[in-house]
Amino acid sequence: MRASRDFADLELRLYSLHDGYYPVDLTLNHEQQFGPGRLDPALPDLDGAPAQVGQALFSWLFADPMLQKAWAEIRGQYAQRRVRLRIDIDAPELHALPWELLREADVDLSAALATPFSRYLTDKSPPGSPILQRPIKILVAIAAPEDLAQSKYNLAPINPDIEWAALQTATAELREQGQVTLIRLPQPCTLQAIDAALKESGAHILHFIGHGAFIKQQSQAILFLADEHNAVITVPDTEVAAMLARQLADTDTRREDKLRLVFLSSCQTATRSQSDAFHGLAPQLVAAGVPAVVAMQDFVAIESARAFSRTFYQKLLASGQVDLACNEARSALLNARKKDAAVPALFMRLRDGALLGQRGLVAKEKQDNFWGFLLESIAAKECVVFLGPRVNSGLLPNSAAVAHRLLTNISYPLPRETHDLARVARYLTLFKDEKKLRREYVMALREGLLSTLEAAAETRAAYQTANLTKTIAGIDWAETVRHVSETTVYHLLADLPIPLYLTTNIDNFMVEVLSHKAGCTPQRMGLRWQQTEQGSPEDVAPVKLTAAKPIVLHLNGHDGNKEQLENIVLSEDDYLEQLIRLHTRPHELLPANVNTALTKHSLLFLGYSLDDWEFRVIWQGLLKTITPKAKVNVGVQLDLDPQAKPDNVLDYLQKYMNSRFQIDVYWGTAQQFVAELHHEWQQVKNQIVIFEEESDDDGFY
Repeated sequence: MRASRDFADLELRLYSLHDGYYPVDLTLNHEQQFGPGRLDPALPDLDGAPAQVGQALFSWLFADPMLQKAWAEIRGQYAQRRVRLRIDIDAPELHALPWELLREADVDLSAALATPFSRYLTDKSPPGSPILQRPIKILVAIAAPEDLAQSKYNLAPINPDIEWAALQTATAELREQGQVTLIRLPQPCTLQAIDAALKESGAHILHFIGHGAFIKQQSQAILFLADEHNAVITVPDTEVAAMLARQLADTDTRREDKLRLVFLSSCQTATRSQSDAFHGLAPQLVAAGVPAVVAMQDFVAIESARAFSRTFYQKLLASGQVDLACNEARSALLNARKKDAAVPALFMRLRDGALLGQRGLVAKEKQDNFWGFLLESIAAKECVVFLGPRVNSGLLPNSAAVAHRLLTNISYPLPRETHDLARVARYLTLFKDEKKLRREYVMALREGLLSTLEAAAETRAAYQTANLTKTIAGIDWAETVRHVSETTVYHLLADLPIPLYLTTNIDNFMVEVLSHKAGCTPQRMGLRWQQTEQGSPEDVAPVKLTAAKPIVLHLNGHDGNKEQLENIVLSEDDYLEQLIRLHTRPHELLPANVNTALTKHSLLFLGYSLDDWEFRVIWQGLLKTITPKAKVNVGVQLDLDPQAKPDNVLDYLQKYMNSRFQIDVYWGTAQQFVAELHHEWQQVKNQIVIFEEESDDDGFY
């Protein structure tokens, strides 16, 4: 697996014409907004060579000095940024522009590795989750009616055997590796046959090869398919979209055998109507629920289409990111001096471009038993999960974004540390009341949450004075977030029988998702900040810890009540005090049965970096007080760092544990790890012994 790329998210949003101009704004990482700027309604001159057109388009888009400054600032701060172009449905004239030619100086944005590019379309239906299953099944539908050349349409004949052989050659290496399986649809290629084959095969990708056209008079895209006698017929975009919409409506989006991508290797299937932005086949399919569609927006040479598909599939299986794969495929065409490199267009409703799931890395000597041991611990309800800040990637603003927000209109003397929230908070406490600072911190998270969900103005107004806890519960986040991401880390974890979560985050995401689980009654707790006498009722969690009544215990405070709010751990000084508390008084801060669980059960750390204060305080504070009778298994998920050496990291972790723990490290994101864990659990949950909780004495007392 390639080293993971950490792309910032940049949404370029173009609104419909208003007061004589097009409003434009830029949103960075779902939270930081620049604009609105103004876009001149007078379209630029788009005649000339592709490079000239791309530069003219870029100069026109960023003619506003405010937008120029914002773009330069974002580019300087984030060299790698995912660029999602989002155009209002009421601006069809903007949809029709060749945005794939967009070029800054000598850089083609849609072909650069640093700027995965897509046309982003929103939809209320869940986008589904990345596919971990291999091989990826590709249904190949080649529309080759026998009378293409003789029909009134006078179309070039298609040899299905040649096209099939070309795609087999393009995917030969992937098929040999067991990454891809091609499924050939027999002739004739009818819409009904495609429908039946998708249902029967459980294909992840539909690859269509054939002719298409856009009828301007009717503002409609069509495909030239076959009837039952293999004679050419035209099928309008609405019928194709309706068929796929039925397919997706009948499929659980969390299943592995679900349609994720439609690849239209035919001409003019991406063309947008000048009268309706959702006419044109590709946008129609996205509107029908397909997560991503690759289509041609003009006539494309057969050689170019084959070369594009070859590189596209290779790169897609390598990274799992559909927008990055498209950029790399366009780059390959440019390197081969193909003039139609910008013809393929990507339409998607995936914010992070993650079409296929990727497995992380585990040390070779651990690969055979890594998942087995962890799954057995989970089945026995003997696994304690720690949740760190990176679990909330894409859900809440990260610490750097919050730090920047807290420094609004404040001159910070150390400009290189403006991204360090703990240090920024320490500085702000010099002249701000700590209670007020914590409230501002909570409000920053709340605003980031609403921005991520693109909450309507009335929703923002309704929760203007609410804290994060009330906002998450009030907007029914556990269901609302599914429109953005079908399977968050929290939704996947909730499917596992976990009795105890320890979190260093202040949000109530885990509690809310568990509350939506049938038969589950979670309880939210915080540390006992006030000292209590040993043996008092508060010294034991008020309920037995079971998967049906799990505890979510906040180690660093939360905003659910006044005492926990006042003790939110935020600044460097707070973390140092917390380190001392957890190291010297764990039995006063934590219920006795929680302390027992830490000494007897497997521990799983998700969403941490070795440099995070949250991780260091737990690792060097809380865990150093544990004296297990036998070795405790500890799983640590860490983001893949190309510069880090796994053996050195293991030595680093083991040094602090004095060999009291058996430590396994998984290299990959929290999202990768939990998706893979969930996948493994689904494979074995009906085979592994899961103890009944009524008779389970799991040692938590």
